[in-house]
Amino acid sequence: MSQISKPIRIRIDPTNPGQFFACCGLLELADRLWGGAEGWFDSGVRPSFHFVPMSRFSDCAASTLMKEIERCCLTNTMTATEVQRYQRLSSMSQKERAADPSLETEKKALDTLWREAPLVLHHPFNLRLDWFADERAGGASFKTWAGQQSVMDIACSMKGAVATDALHAVAPDEWLVRPTTCEGLPFNFDSDLGSMGSDRDVGFSFDPLGIQVRPRPLIELCAFIGLQRFRPARVAKENRYRFSLWSDPLVPEVAAPTACLLESPRSRMFEFRLLYRTKYLKSFLPANPIGGNR
Repeated sequence: MSQISKPIRIRIDPTNPGQFFACCGLLELADRLWGGAEGWFDSGVRPSFHFVPMSRFSDCAASTLMKEIERCCLTNTMTATEVQRYQRLSSMSQKERAADPSLETEKKALDTLWREAPLVLHHPFNLRLDWFADERAGGASFKTWAGQQSVMDIACSMKGAVATDALHAVAPDEWLVRPTTCEGLPFNFDSDLGSMGSDRDVGFSFDPLGIQVRPRPLIELCAFIGLQRFRPARVAKENRYRFSLWSDPLVPEVAAPTACLLESPRSRMFEFRLLYRTKYLKSFLPANPIGGNR
């Protein structure tokens, strides 16, 4: 461990896999912003995640990291010409496009790109996010949204909520527990949200009862980012996935295999399942501690 600055501490619920992967995402972003960062978990009476920059020369305040997350540009890999064409065709009425069948065909192709193309988090992070298209290594298993939903729209919605709610002015200890006041569709990585179920799952609508379940946007956004490098280990071919809270300060390159592939007496392991609402629409369910570290 090579600590230059005071560690930034975030309160967590270790049984919420969305919070775990959000911490992984924050470590990834801090590492990229500050030219190096180490992170670790404290599984004590008040479980928390700590990360610390490894640079003497940067502005390493927690608020600086959050401000950069709020204002950095998020796009997908479509070209500027493709985006302009997509917007132009989307602004046309179906009747106008019907006059030329090739326009409807073109729009469908661009719709698919908008929904499914990899995302890019630009300067200062410069991170390509494409794990949800990874069928070979299993990344696509954690795609929680349905095929007709747009990853770009969901990610932008959650990132916009982080900026609108001005999380840079909130103490880091509250980052992962602050619900948004904005409307927006979440990824359902937050198991507190996912385990509530939809109106159809539960059998009634929450709205007439005055019950509002608000997403916590930093969990959703940073868990999406964290899954690019940090992947839970699948147990055989079952719907069971494991992650470990590592306790030693580690950089992301070392933390990722430690968190999701290796067992260690100094790590606390948890296991969770995916809730399948449909064949494609999923949520993360709460995790349970396993092994001797309960």
